[in-house]
Amino acid sequence: MRYPTFNILILLLFVLISCNKEDIVNNSTFIKPSLFKIQPEKIHPFDIVTIYGENLDNFPDSGFIIINDSIVFRAKDCFKWNNSFIQFVAPKNLRNGKLFVIKGVDTSNSLNFNYFPYPKIDLVEIPAGVFLMGSRTGLGFEQPIHEVQIMHNFLISKFEITQKQWLSVMDTNLSKFIGDNLPVMNVDWIEAIKFCNRLSNLMGLDSCYIFIDSNTVLFKEDANGFRLPTEAEWEYACRAGTTGDFAGNGNPLDMGWFDINSGMKPHPVGEKLPNAWGIYDMHGNAWEWCWDWFDPFYYEKSPRVNPLGPDKGRNRVVRGGCWQKGTTFGRSSARQFPEDQKTNFGFRVVRTIR
Repeated sequence: MRYPTFNILILLLFVLISCNKEDIVNNSTFIKPSLFKIQPEKIHPFDIVTIYGENLDNFPDSGFIIINDSIVFRAKDCFKWNNSFIQFVAPKNLRNGKLFVIKGVDTSNSLNFNYFPYPKIDLVEIPAGVFLMGSRTGLGFEQPIHEVQIMHNFLISKFEITQKQWLSVMDTNLSKFIGDNLPVMNVDWIEAIKFCNRLSNLMGLDSCYIFIDSNTVLFKEDANGFRLPTEAEWEYACRAGTTGDFAGNGNPLDMGWFDINSGMKPHPVGEKLPNAWGIYDMHGNAWEWCWDWFDPFYYEKSPRVNPLGPDKGRNRVVRGGCWQKGTTFGRSSARQFPEDQKTNFGFRVVRTIR
């Protein structure tokens, strides 16, 4: 039995004051709870956590969950609380430790609480390789078609960054359409860069970006943290070995959400078909930020190996189209350079494998 700390004693005092005394002392009423396991085993911010056990529901109004002797969830604040399981939403800023379920005055039960202070992001490994970038039939700034070599393997997020993932790292969500599994939108380029740095810091990785001032950012190519894809990486991952306008089966409406099939709203990530490398929503749903400055003539002078885009410019590039635009904007080679809008702009993240 674990000796209760001062914080737990204070909580038990509150329970004794607020509960029916006869319910607590009557052994025929009070049955000590037993805890079996916590799922998921690895808990991230805003995950629904389930505690399995037995004899948990005798005093649901006076029940508590205590994490590390300081974080408290009352039964009424939990998602569910019954005899065999309890569910609650994990907040931000926790840490590993012990979790107690306090029912009545019992403190003899605990489970290890394994918490990770960053969002769970599914990643796909992309092999180094060579591809033809651009389009012979697209707009002028998609030409000339040219060979590009990506010299490094890299990881890319399987889905666009969702609002749940965004809020696990950032403080506010400016998306117009709200939903945990919707892509985060209304994100400007600087905010996407800040997300990458904060995510890297939470995971103990190097920041890829250095802020010289509020609008000037340097890219540390040798850092091991998260970052935005370059245009070349984005198109290479989008094409997944294809050479046509759309990856996968070549049908844009099977691959993504556009004005013709979206109902004029974004959709939860991953509902359409993936490309051959298992990446979703690279056509449609939300525009996706890239690292590169836009230059309409860059393809005429782009280096063959690992191009990073122009050294300077006025606007950054977005790729992939969105739910509000036609399919032509979502072609693998299509490039856009926004001026003031950002309503439908989201992003996905990458990491270089070294």
